[in-house]
Amino acid sequence: MKRFLSVLGFISLLIPHVSAFRDVANHSKIYPAVQSAIERGILEDGTFFRPEDYVPAQMFWEVVLRDTGFDPESATFGTPLPPNISEDDPLAQFLREGIRRGFINAEESFDKERFLSRIEAIEILVETKGIREPRANSKAFLRRVSGVPPRAPDYLRFVEAAYASKILENEDINPLNPKALLKRKDLLTWLYRFHDHGEKKSTINPRTARPSLANLRERQRTIEEQTTPSSEEKNKPLIRIQPISTGELTEVRRSGEGLHIPNGKVFESVFQQIEQKYRFSDELTNEKKEAMIEAAITAMVEKMDDKYSSYIEPAKSQEFRAGLDGEFEGIGAYVEMINGKFTITAPIKGSPAEKAGVLAGDVVTHVNDESVANLSVNEIITLIKGREGTPVELQILRDEEVQHITVTRGKITIPSITLEWEKSIPIIGIHKFTQDTKTDFARILTQEVLPRRPRGIILDLRNNPGGFLSAAVEMGEFLLDKGDHIFSVNYKDRNQKYVSSRQGELFHQENIVILQNKGTASASEIFAAAAQDHNRAVVIGTQSLGKGTVQEIVNYGNGGILKLTVAKWLTPENRWIQAGEKHGVIPDIEVADPTPEQKEQEIDPQIDAAVRHVLSH
Repeated sequence: MKRFLSVLGFISLLIPHVSAFRDVANHSKIYPAVQSAIERGILEDGTFFRPEDYVPAQMFWEVVLRDTGFDPESATFGTPLPPNISEDDPLAQFLREGIRRGFINAEESFDKERFLSRIEAIEILVETKGIREPRANSKAFLRRVSGVPPRAPDYLRFVEAAYASKILENEDINPLNPKALLKRKDLLTWLYRFHDHGEKKSTINPRTARPSLANLRERQRTIEEQTTPSSEEKNKPLIRIQPISTGELTEVRRSGEGLHIPNGKVFESVFQQIEQKYRFSDELTNEKKEAMIEAAITAMVEKMDDKYSSYIEPAKSQEFRAGLDGEFEGIGAYVEMINGKFTITAPIKGSPAEKAGVLAGDVVTHVNDESVANLSVNEIITLIKGREGTPVELQILRDEEVQHITVTRGKITIPSITLEWEKSIPIIGIHKFTQDTKTDFARILTQEVLPRRPRGIILDLRNNPGGFLSAAVEMGEFLLDKGDHIFSVNYKDRNQKYVSSRQGELFHQENIVILQNKGTASASEIFAAAAQDHNRAVVIGTQSLGKGTVQEIVNYGNGGILKLTVAKWLTPENRWIQAGEKHGVIPDIEVADPTPEQKEQEIDPQIDAAVRHVLSH
């Protein structure tokens, strides 16, 4: 079976579309720039562009060098790579080109995740476009720019060259915001302006121009001056530990100055004391030291007490990736490690697990009388897997009570959408939110359901563990009108609101019922909550899981993975379903889940209640 973790993450550049990104409307100011980048092969179209996000170095160099006409497939020169970049890294050829042109230092590790400043980006764009910076800033330009020190800093010459060449406009320099980080919308807008109507001018007063480019040292010195920390920041403890000689781990940095955290010096001192004084330090191999650091990172993330945030060590990261998109046989259940416990997030509809009575939220403690307390996800799955027709006994913890369930293994199929009929009422099962869910749902809806003019429609989201953020948006649009609020994402420093881009096929459909239970989670809760807040459906069943946060997956060069909660999502009425005792989406009509005895007799009280509701309205 396929195992999908019930985490709502960022989906970026995953699903190709003919049109631009969903969060870049046709009337948006940046729409021409994004479309131009797609048409010129600089950017792949996708689901969400996230124009307000900052630009990491990895994205910057690929976009900027592609814009110059650089083709990584035809690059064969033997320029060396930074020490932490492997030959098979997709970014390798771009970094070679950046090194060859003098923008990147081949002797230093390259930090893919570092965000670039606006000034740094402007200087590089000016040089990649072959624009000459002026010898000194013209008075005319100095009268127009604002938000800079009284004495014009050196970087201002590059800014004037970019302004004169139509890369920048008045809105970019008034104020300039020299220390601000570069956003995606700004990068593509600047490239588009130059491509569309730019000119290679150094200044708005050509008499002050000189034909030279700033060398690498000059540019690096300017950037370092911009990011120099204050005296207060300098006094904060820093971690500067590099115990691994393999080159896999690099010093943790932020703006080139290290990681500022409480007790940083204590952490550093403890490690140094161990290396210098520990009696058996000769037994501490590089691998052992690496494991010590990994354990410290893992413990640090665990101490946040956020059950959806975790650090996956390199040795276990392959298991995590396999869990995201791998295939394996088993009993038919979605699973995830939550708070270190092997948890059933939802049994798959029609699977052996569901038929045997396994429920969402069950914690597996033993498999065939063997404790799984110290085993990894992959090891537990290996115990559960087996030949079709053979039994496996699970000891589970359900509401603090121990239960024993025997499941007969079988072949698992996981449909995205299913259709059944009960008394001429269509019951559309939405079992997961994938990149194909919208297409499958639209096909069933337009070809099989709507032509029969049903009295109502039942949408079954029970045991749907969620999936792609984009699919939640696309599915929400089927029920809503153009401009209707689907949900909002509340980040630490900004909010993102998602609205319907069209009037949905079911907007005028009366009598819609949504079925849910404890296994309804994440993206499926977004869908149910939007329908409930807009009074587009009646929710029947039991309380949903209540997962109201968004996780981001960060991959590190050492093979480790950080799964971090970066935002919470809110319903159209600004509800956070993870808060309070009544967490989750609360049903309008509460109907208990089928008992094991009812399942054996193929009795489903929730379906029966939904059908009665449709027929009586």
